[in-house]
This record gives sequence, structure tokens and C-alpha cells, in this order.
Amino acid sequence: MAMQRDVGRLAGGFGVVAATCAALCCAGAPIIVSVLAATGLSFLRSDAILLPVIAVALLVALWGFWRSRRVHGSSIPLAICVVGSIALVGGVVFLHGVIAKVFIGVGAVLLLVATVWNARMPQACTVPLSGQ
Repeated sequence: MAMQRDVGRLAGGFGVVAATCAALCCAGAPIIVSVLAATGLSFLRSDAILLPVIAVALLVALWGFWRSRRVHGSSIPLAICVVGSIALVGGVVFLHGVIAKVFIGVGAVLLLVATVWNARMPQACTVPLSGQ
């Protein structure tokens, strides 16, 4: 039963971390670019690779937050995740320059806040196991 509850949290957290790392890579964050260069993975900085990674990671995060909403009954972390996802995608895809980095940063912070909030939510109800 505990694993049923934790799936949403794990998926949400994993999706947020993956999307944030990919977005920071798009923004050219020195630490991420340095690690990629040091490990010989600089080819991963291509938009053809990073944009699908961001999309899949955000879909996993949104699914995880939606699943967690069913467990604890609060839509606030899901709503914050949606707003953070929009800001992150806006900064990566549609905006350029300093404003893009601001949007990526705001989106990453909102996604982090949603993840922490979601992890701290009390269990308001139980999710029945399938087949019961």
C-alpha cells in the first residue's frame, strides 16, 4: 500500500529533477555544461535531444503530481507544477536571452516548491489496491 502512495511522489520528483537539469543545460548553466564536457557527453546539449527529454520529464512529473493529488486530495502542488512547467517550457522554447533564463529559473523554483509541497502533504485518504 505504501508503494502505491509513493509512486506519485517518486514520479513527480524524478520528472522535476530531469526536466530542470535538461532546461538548465539548455540555458547553458556552467556546472551542467562542465560535467557534460568532462564526461564526454557534450553531444547531449543538442536541442534535438534536450527538448524531448524535457517534454517526457514534465509529462512524468505532471502524471506523478496528478496521481499524488488523488492520494492526498490537494490540487495545489499540481497547480504549481503546471505553472512551473509552463514557465520552464516558455523559457526554453519561446524566449531568448536574459528573460529566458529568468523564466527557466522561475519554472525550476516553482517545480521544486511543488515537489517539496507534494512530499510534505499528509495522507488524507487511502488509495485502494487494484483488484480489491
